Amino acid sequence: MDQAIRQVLQKPDLAGRMMTWAIELSQYDLQYEPRHAIKAQAMADFLVEVRGDPAGTPSTQWKLHVDGASNQMFGGAGIILENPAGVVCEQLVKFDFLVSNDQAEYEALLGSLVLAREKYVGKVNELSKQFEEVTVQHVPRERNTRADLLSKLARKKPGTGNRSLIQGLIKEPAVVLQLTQLEPSWMDPIIEFLEKAKLPSDEKVAKTIRREAAKYAIIQGLLFKKGISQPLLKCLRPDQTEYVLREVHEGCCSHHIRGKALARKLIRVRYYWPSMMADSKEFVRRSKRCQESSNFYKAPVIELSLLTASRPFSQWGIDLLGHFPVGPGKVKYLIVAIDYYTKWIEAEPLASISLANYRRFVWR
Repeated sequence: MDQAIRQVLQKPDLAGRMMTWAIELSQYDLQYEPRHAIKAQAMADFLVEVRGDPAGTPSTQWKLHVDGASNQMFGGAGIILENPAGVVCEQLVKFDFLVSNDQAEYEALLGSLVLAREKYVGKVNELSKQFEEVTVQHVPRERNTRADLLSKLARKKPGTGNRSLIQGLIKEPAVVLQLTQLEPSWMDPIIEFLEKAKLPSDEKVAKTIRREAAKYAIIQGLLFKKGISQPLLKCLRPDQTEYVLREVHEGCCSHHIRGKALARKLIRVRYYWPSMMADSKEFVRRSKRCQESSNFYKAPVIELSLLTASRPFSQWGIDLLGHFPVGPGKVKYLIVAIDYYTKWIEAEPLASISLANYRRFVWR
């Protein structure tokens, strides 16, 4: 970046999210250096430019130039196939499905191989084994302008102005993920109501689902929980919660926090499922490292005895102590009485232990 991030993160008046980021990044040994020139790309471009076929050896290789482009509205690919004699064959392909940038590049590469396969029909049976040698090479953008232009032309409708080009249409990805059937979860009734307006036959359950569905929204096939003062929270299925709990609790920025704090942090990283508070407490309880570093409660090994006195001064505990060094009046014993209810203490020194002295002390 062109701004010194060191000055931003080390300001004394940080607040809000910047303070949170500064705390999260403080555990790493960060070193700040000024940005230098990007030399790696220059070296790669230089190697591409100076590299060529050995002198005196005729080239027998076909050259393929491909490029893919995609945005929120369309996806396309441009393909240029050139034989050793210099004959150029150009093709643009439009993707009739949502595609990411990486998918567009791979689809362009696969489409180029399909186009090249039509020049070598009968040599091989499988796509990956139809050439004697295939070399995939990354070239700079400025040297691939024609393929880049074709990939952008793919979003236009086929017309008379592009008669010299081979135009194709792909309606589904070349690689389709095989998804297994998911187990039923709390999300299924809400998704069915939001997508298909489908409700169960039970009126009470249907009313509950209709009320709960107002708190959720489906964006690009994913269920999110809406909130007044919080961002959209991605809803998780039961088979996904264990991994998220472990990453948030024990990941690179973990603090080994307790259950309630873990549930609140899950909300801050924008995840949600109904039982996240109970699951967080149970996960922390089962965590071995949390058990090792938890506080030890020094509770008594036996149960405490209950009070047997129901009112003040209804029951006393009396004991005789001594003998002690002789004091004034030749006293060397001590009689002590404690009330069980109020813990009131009465004591009197005695010169001798006798029934008369004991009775006088009690009556007094």
